[in-house]
Amino acid sequence: MKEVTNVVMASDYPGKKVSSKRQRRNEVKMKVAAYVPIKLHNSRMPGKNIKSLSDGTPLCRLLFRTLGAVSNIDEKYCFCSDEKIIDYLEPGIQFLKRSTRLDQDNVRCDEIIRSFVDMVNPDIIVLTHVTSPFVSIKTIETCVDKVVSGKYDSAFTVARVREFLWENGKPLNFDASCTPRSQDLPEIYRETNGVFVFTRDVFEKMNRRVGETPYLCVLDFPEIIDINEPADFMVADVVHTDRQKQGVSSC
Repeated sequence: MKEVTNVVMASDYPGKKVSSKRQRRNEVKMKVAAYVPIKLHNSRMPGKNIKSLSDGTPLCRLLFRTLGAVSNIDEKYCFCSDEKIIDYLEPGIQFLKRSTRLDQDNVRCDEIIRSFVDMVNPDIIVLTHVTSPFVSIKTIETCVDKVVSGKYDSAFTVARVREFLWENGKPLNFDASCTPRSQDLPEIYRETNGVFVFTRDVFEKMNRRVGETPYLCVLDFPEIIDINEPADFMVADVVHTDRQKQGVSSC
């Protein structure tokens, strides 16, 4: 896990006063609430969220176990319209019933966030997905701590991309007339679905989950695994099976 800092804060320098906003954060206990949005019927890969791995463990339990063990989140919810998911919850995770309207394929992410915020009234929101089953306790706690500190208004997980990229027949990140070595390509980052942490202010003002001063938490394999297709599930199954044989916790 590696920090990417792309914003210099005045408070980073000795002798500078801490902003009143940041000072208020330190003085007032902020309510940190996490939610795992889940639906039991997916169009791309039906039933993937509760699909069993080779040892019989439902996929969703890996993330529920990890989130349940995170120490710096006040409330943790599975946000689902179907009460059948209750049978899959782990200690520390509460069921929060959402509208079936949010299960529709055309529903945007911000609509689901809005519903959760209105129901729970958190100061800081933590969003995780069961399709990123290998995100660690440390990663989640780090992202939460960064936002709670007030230095960052949001945090999210990313993966490095050092590949030759093209768009509309033109290279995006290199000069085709003088092709560089792959290790000399600029380091670009793509979002993973592992963790998003953001203040309510960010969402209320910008209607999004990443603010203007984000912390980028760089992950490596297998934390970057995101399950969308059957092949992704197969990779996750192999990783989980290998971890079980080695006695390594998925947290």
